[in-house]
Amino acid sequence: MSNLFIPTILGTARPGRRSAAVAESIVDLMKQRSIMTTLIDVADFQLTATGEEVPGLSTYREQMAAADGLVIVAPEYNHGYPGELKLLLDSDYAAYVRKPVGLVTVSSGRIGGARVAEQLRLLASAFRMVPVSPGLHVVDAERAVGPDGRFASSSLEQVANDMLDEVVWFAEALAPARAAQP
Repeated sequence: MSNLFIPTILGTARPGRRSAAVAESIVDLMKQRSIMTTLIDVADFQLTATGEEVPGLSTYREQMAAADGLVIVAPEYNHGYPGELKLLLDSDYAAYVRKPVGLVTVSSGRIGGARVAEQLRLLASAFRMVPVSPGLHVVDAERAVGPDGRFASSSLEQVANDMLDEVVWFAEALAPARAAQP
């Protein structure tokens, strides 16, 4: 495996968010696999729909330009994704082109954010990204991550690793195409 940089975006700023532990588990899995990563938390930005520049946004853009792909961890809010995630993603369209994205959706319900995954796949395609399969749909978010910070079930961890395998494969396969683009 080459030295890939695949950041993870935690896509909610909601207080008491349960998806933070899931995002941290994904980051830990990537580090175990020697994938360079960082956790980008939308809560660190004071984004508005006006498009005004906010502290940290230039660093985010640099990270996205350097990224070989990314993973988005997002909860499902009323069948959709959080507005602050959309605002962050909208801040830099060009950086996402021809990059794979792994989608991790989180819900306290029984379908694990499957509806938000559908929405995020459409969004990723509009950004000319490559959404990979499988995605990871985390049900019962309260119990998904154990006290040790690892996924509480081996099946969740297996699907997470399968998703990361796909992100890595596509990142490596698409690297020449990204290098050749103007």
